[in-house]
Amino acid sequence: MFSIELLFDNLAERFMQSGKFEIKKIFVPTENNFISNFIFAFRSQRGIHHITGDIHYIVLALVGRKTILTIHDAVFLTRYNKWDIKYWMIKYFWYQLPIHFANVVTVISDKTKRELIRLTGVKEDKIKVIPNFYDPRFVFVPAHFNKACPRILQIGTKSNKNINRLIEAIKFIPCELWTVGVLEEDTKLLLNKNNIRFVSFENIGFDTLKKLYEDCDIVSFISTYEGFGLPILEAFAVGRPLLTSCISPMNEIAEDAAVKVNPYNIFDIRRGLLKIIEEDSFREELIEKGKILVQKYRIDHVRKIYEDLYQNL
Repeated sequence: MFSIELLFDNLAERFMQSGKFEIKKIFVPTENNFISNFIFAFRSQRGIHHITGDIHYIVLALVGRKTILTIHDAVFLTRYNKWDIKYWMIKYFWYQLPIHFANVVTVISDKTKRELIRLTGVKEDKIKVIPNFYDPRFVFVPAHFNKACPRILQIGTKSNKNINRLIEAIKFIPCELWTVGVLEEDTKLLLNKNNIRFVSFENIGFDTLKKLYEDCDIVSFISTYEGFGLPILEAFAVGRPLLTSCISPMNEIAEDAAVKVNPYNIFDIRRGLLKIIEEDSFREELIEKGKILVQKYRIDHVRKIYEDLYQNL
């Protein structure tokens, strides 16, 4: 949610600066009381309603009004099997029905679009791909690479972020691991068991996150599931070599500007890290490619796409 809020706060600021649209940011009143949220949304003002968080069901309270639904991923549908009633509740109230009633559905990657078509049967022309962008406050900062003991920045600690395999991969590599997110007890035990030097950062603000990118030597983003993967762009923008997964959507977004590894294979993760650490010219080449590639994901390019979308509605 932190990343999503930052994204759309930045967009809202650009829209207000242009003077073309008046933007009002609205939070639903509760986290889990769907009925209260539904009633709250039903009473909302006129205008275009853009649902940007994971409250997809709110579209159903806005039937007859102009709505845009942004879906970041289909991870909710992967948590349960088809024999569980929760699967069908989520399928219809978070995906099937909101997609049907929304005027426009946007997704952040081709991978999410393919996934939605496969899981819900929605027609391809109902979904528009609008990629994420990197926060323009991330700028290139040259740095000396600490080859003797590189500082590895791991963004995210949930199970899909794959931190436990990363820990197993670095246990024989002299390094220091920086983690962003709340560490589970089993992860802490694994870190201590393998004598990994680490620093954990929780509930940090943007300025601290930006400083971590600037002070680290390598960014690790070897997730097993993502809708997009903002840390890829953030690493490129700051100028840090990136280790990421060779699966969608990371594979397409990072192109040839990162070391891509099998996120399920500890030995491949270790191989990728050692390649970045040991091969100086290769590491510099990655950084240069990242600087060029990230220009495709500038905020003004994405803002223009959304502006056109709002104007059409």
